Amino acid sequence: MFGWLKNMMGGARLSGAPPIPRGPLPEQALRQALERPCAPIVFDRPATIDPFTSMFGAIRLSRKDEVWPEYEGTPLWPLCQINLTQAPILPQSLSDLALLTVFISPQHAMAPTQIINTAKPDPNATWALRSYTTLDLLTIPKQPAHGSTLSPRLGEWADITADYANHDVAGQVVDTTENDVYGYEWCKSVQQTKLGGWPLTAQSEPWWDYQKSRDTWDFVMQIENEPNAGWHGWGDGVAFIARSRQRPHLWAIDVQFT
Repeated sequence: MFGWLKNMMGGARLSGAPPIPRGPLPEQALRQALERPCAPIVFDRPATIDPFTSMFGAIRLSRKDEVWPEYEGTPLWPLCQINLTQAPILPQSLSDLALLTVFISPQHAMAPTQIINTAKPDPNATWALRSYTTLDLLTIPKQPAHGSTLSPRLGEWADITADYANHDVAGQVVDTTENDVYGYEWCKSVQQTKLGGWPLTAQSEPWWDYQKSRDTWDFVMQIENEPNAGWHGWGDGVAFIARSRQRPHLWAIDVQFT
């Protein structure tokens, strides 16, 4: 149903995509090429006391030796906590992980530090991501007075959904000079916080797709504004997160807005 990517889910890291087919494709072949599965997550209801749930506006798990991340002496806001063990499907590049937590400096949310290193965190970074390979031994962190105005919301997984590449990123899998990806009603990207699928770009492909780098970046997560949690930090835009295939301790973010 989800083409070659679905068949590779749950195995080793991606070693490379198949060659891009040239020329115009029949509709069914085009649909298969543009389709990837994604796992949307909904943040409607207030968060519960269970620290192992996914949530927006709160982070309730960390290792005992971790301290709350700061930027210029000010604690970052807890943006979201994603329990990957509960997700209905995972991007292959997250298959080695059990939990992600994301922190942000709200004043710098529109133009955050591009790349962070989870193996050697930069104290000058305006956001932080922490990844955990297991939930074992994680504890509830001691939270400083970070001043967050967010209302913690419970994350509930929606059904696996077919996600389609828009014109900005479709060139990774099809010849966009010969195929009109906007010519079909089914060809839509999921506009929701989600794992996997395609980034719903607003300006261009994410910066890591056109800037020269020693890394191959795999898009793993889209984070939308979540008004139920009081988060409007992307303005009229959205954030995308990617992970380096060669150096998986490196993570990248791109915020785009119209």
